[in-house]
Order: sequence, then C-alpha cells, then structure tokens
Amino acid sequence: MKRRLSIMLLLILVLSVGLSAEPFYDKGSQTFSFTLGTTVPTFVHFFSNNETRVGLGVDNTGMKIGGYGAISYQAFTSPYSAIGGEIGYNFNYVVDGNLYTAVPFFFKYSYLPVQGMIDLPISVGLGFVYNSGGANTSIMTLYSNLELGLTYYPGEHWGIGVRTGLWLIPELNYRKELFGDNAIAGFVPITLTVSYRQ
Repeated sequence: MKRRLSIMLLLILVLSVGLSAEPFYDKGSQTFSFTLGTTVPTFVHFFSNNETRVGLGVDNTGMKIGGYGAISYQAFTSPYSAIGGEIGYNFNYVVDGNLYTAVPFFFKYSYLPVQGMIDLPISVGLGFVYNSGGANTSIMTLYSNLELGLTYYPGEHWGIGVRTGLWLIPELNYRKELFGDNAIAGFVPITLTVSYRQ
C-alpha cells in the first residue's frame, strides 16, 4: 500500500511540476522518432454477422503477437501541440501459416500537457494502411489510432520512451464476393521509441 501511495504521489508531483512549468517547445520546434516494438491483436469484429472475436489464437482473432517498426516526424504549431506523420511496418503471424502485414502511413496530431525532461504525448492518428494477408489478399484501407507515451530526455536533444495505445484497422473489401469478410481489427502496440528534438 505504501509503495502504491508513493508512486501515485510521485506521479502527481511530476504532472503538477510539468503543468505549471514554462513550456519546453516553441512554435516551429521539431521531433523525429524511431519506434520498434510489438503489437498484440486484441479483437476482430465482423460486420456481416455482427460477431466479435477477442484474444490470440485460432478461434479468436486468428493472429499471434507480431512486431512493429516506424519513423515519424512532427512540428509544433504551438508550445503544446504538434502535427506531422508516421510511416511504419507491422507484421503478425496468422494461425493458418500466412503472414499478415500492414504498412500504415498517417497524419498525426499530438498534445503534450507535460514536457521538458519528461514528455507525456497524447496522440491521434488518421490515414491509410496497406494490408496483405497472403496471396491475392492485399487491400488499401483506412487507419486510425490513439496513442499515449512517456519519453525521458536525459539531455537536451535525445530521448528514449515507451508508447502504447489502440489501432483500429477496418478491412473494407470492394469486391462483392468478399463483402462477408469486411471487419474491423484492433491492435495494441507496445513500443520503445528513440526521439530527437530540436
């Protein structure tokens, strides 16, 4: 109990110092980030029969834990908000032996209520993703995400952090014979990020 209370008090202290301090970023400041980590398929919802499958494995999402790598760039439009983009590559092994891949490229908006030595970005992304699940099953569709992060900057420019969130990737087939496969998949990324800011 004491440990939890200490951690909570420390978190409140860090947040209150960050919120009351002068902003670290100016309009025009920039960040470049390199991200590597894993993705956990959490659910698939099929529109045709209103069925939702949750979890890993054969009778659930049909996918296993995969990996993700990305690069991103953002420029600050005000001391607390930044816009930019990200392009990445995600893979998950499917239980039938195929490899599911997704190449998301999207616009990203971030709000940083806490910044300086520790940044706490809250980001929203919207764009497109190129999905492929094996032979003749590739499709370009929409992509959206919500992301929370924590980045520690021991110096002025370089930082290391962790990020997680929720990705929503709809599979919207345009061919009539595949309408029954239309679905939306949810993934939870857990990633490490190296960032450079100027």
